[in-house]
Amino acid sequence: MPEKQAVQDYKKEKKRVSLSKKSQKPNKRTRTAIITAAILFLVTFLIQFAADTLLPARSGELTGWRFAWGDSAEEIEGDLAAYSQATEQNRISKEFGADYARLQYTLPSLEQDARLVIKTAHNPLKVEIDGEQVLINGYGEFSFTGNSYQSIPLKAGDEKTLDIYLCAPLAFSIEAYIEPAEISAWESFSRYIGFGISAAVILLGVGLFALSIFLAAKSEHIRRLLMLATTVFFGGITALLYTYTQTTSLLSSPYWFAALLLSELILMMLAYTTILTCYNKALKNAAVWIPVLIVCAVIPLFLTAWAIRIAVVVVTAAQLFIAIKANAAFSSATSSDVPYVGTMRGMLFYAVLIGIYNTCCLFLGLHFLSGYLFSFSITLLCMAMFVVYCRQMIYLSLKKYERIKQMYTDSAWIEDITGLIAKMFLQKEEKTFLIEVSRGLSDIIEKNSEINDEDIDVYTCAGILEDGGFTEIYNDGPVEKCDYLSIYNHLNDQPLKLLIGNTSADMLFQIDEHNAIVHFENILCGVTSGIENIIKTAYLNLFSAYQNLNLKNDVSDIQEELFINLATIIEQKYKSTKSHLIIVSALSYELCMELGMSEEKAKLISLAAMTHDIGKIAVPESVMEKDGPLDKAEFDQMKQHTEVGFNILSLQKGKFFETAAVIARQHHENFDGSGYMGLKGREIAPEARLVRVADVVDALMSKRSYKDPWTAERVKQYIEGGKDTLFDPAVADAFLGCADELFALRERILEDENQ
Repeated sequence: MPEKQAVQDYKKEKKRVSLSKKSQKPNKRTRTAIITAAILFLVTFLIQFAADTLLPARSGELTGWRFAWGDSAEEIEGDLAAYSQATEQNRISKEFGADYARLQYTLPSLEQDARLVIKTAHNPLKVEIDGEQVLINGYGEFSFTGNSYQSIPLKAGDEKTLDIYLCAPLAFSIEAYIEPAEISAWESFSRYIGFGISAAVILLGVGLFALSIFLAAKSEHIRRLLMLATTVFFGGITALLYTYTQTTSLLSSPYWFAALLLSELILMMLAYTTILTCYNKALKNAAVWIPVLIVCAVIPLFLTAWAIRIAVVVVTAAQLFIAIKANAAFSSATSSDVPYVGTMRGMLFYAVLIGIYNTCCLFLGLHFLSGYLFSFSITLLCMAMFVVYCRQMIYLSLKKYERIKQMYTDSAWIEDITGLIAKMFLQKEEKTFLIEVSRGLSDIIEKNSEINDEDIDVYTCAGILEDGGFTEIYNDGPVEKCDYLSIYNHLNDQPLKLLIGNTSADMLFQIDEHNAIVHFENILCGVTSGIENIIKTAYLNLFSAYQNLNLKNDVSDIQEELFINLATIIEQKYKSTKSHLIIVSALSYELCMELGMSEEKAKLISLAAMTHDIGKIAVPESVMEKDGPLDKAEFDQMKQHTEVGFNILSLQKGKFFETAAVIARQHHENFDGSGYMGLKGREIAPEARLVRVADVVDALMSKRSYKDPWTAERVKQYIEGGKDTLFDPAVADAFLGCADELFALRERILEDENQ
């Protein structure tokens, strides 16, 4: 259908223009992501490199090893003809393709008993002193062990020859030093400080978990905060397990090494999932970790080096897949979707770099990243993200509070004015009417100012025209030398007999020979847009009450008129016209009759339709008057007008307000469930489905900043194409059945307005 295609082309063009304004952002975010990942990885690598290479040898460390590498355990047994010599500057490194090493050292004479501490990269080993075996830890039986730490007692005496036989099919490292048999309290503390830090991180994760529930129980950020807290908690668990393997020889079983690798894998999985949770559309890519986790939990149980290598290859492939998919999703994210989106992508790249680095180290036989660095780097990143999202959540909560506060402010003054006008319609004397208007409206202005943290006393006075001059009947302030005659001369020839200044306002009530002026001043907070709405809305309805002085009208009718006047003011304020409400009302009436409704119900729905956009009173002017397309945050603010309108109208009682409130809330719902609230089909109130069509028809046929008015034929094709998706098919058919008559009615309304 050509017109439907035109609509789609128009939407695509709007999206293209919107994205073109952001064309520079992805490049900047990509640079930010790459720089962030590079800096984080460089810092991590330098810490690891400094710990392994640059730091001076500790007291008692054995550095002058004689070593030899072989392809099998038998090749390095017995007397060897030649050894390589290691120095402090040239430490032992693994030879490519050789999986077995023999290290020999001449221990110095000892005056007292001591201990020999050996730390490896989970390498099985056998230790001999003067040819006598003193320790064996999985050597000749396994490819790796659960522990990295061994402690051997040394008796005082002469020099001894130390031989260490070591299996290193995967990563390799060796650190050995002699320490006193009884270590100092500080040495004991420093050795086990890792347990304290790990436990602190675990407790921090538990605390963050509780804080997440407390702060964001009903927030959209609850899932993100819980994931961050879980990752911090598991970071502490991984660090604790790593600490055990580095400080005790109890966990010698190779299953502990498989458990350590699995814990690091789970931590990495949580880190990815947490980062991807920051952008909901990317989260589904984390599902690849489920089969990866199963594979990597099973393969290492074979307890061979090749099983570990296969698991690592699978993990690396999964990381690259997630990184590529997630990067594509993040590249289109906005700051309102994800705060610091470039940095978040950088963290994603950083996690990938860590995984790839560990993979390369494992295959090349290098010492892979320290478990402490791995665990705490990811933990710190998650804590930083937790703070970011807490800040954003608090910011959004404050913004939401401000919107709710504004909504109740709007509702409060509308309720106050409704009561004041109803009271004025019951007045029988002109002087009493003017005095009550002066008192009541000044109280409402003061009350509205207090809600907005202003404390003012509004001065007011009132006068009646008698015998060619004004007689003052009320003065509360006092107001000195109010020039009623000048006010009268200025307003007498004006269509709207209302003058609003910076800190004052004047009202002229005029009918036949009756003329009265009410003057307000000392509005020290200034006449804001809110106060201007109050004064203007009040005057339009008080003027009706003044005209009907001494007549007892139905208060419910007065309230309906008040809200319709308010809706008209709001519509006119934002570059629109009163005709839109009249047209929507008239079209709604005709559609009701076309659908066979009673005249009474048709009148009720058409009258209630006048207030369908009354909630726009709470939408910021910057959003309402924006020429270009709205961004996500602005669109979210715009969507609030349906809920605000419902809350304002539902405060009143009566059939009119019940109908108006439902229409205000649901007039942006689509029949297929793709509207603001997601209501679908018959879940949407019939009157809202009907007003939806009337509202869309007039909007399409009206000129907007981003489009020209549509032709009648194009509108009919659009309504026809939107049946069962945008519109109730019954209402759409009713419109199409009398479309030409409705278009003619709309033209007559526009002509009447322009006359």
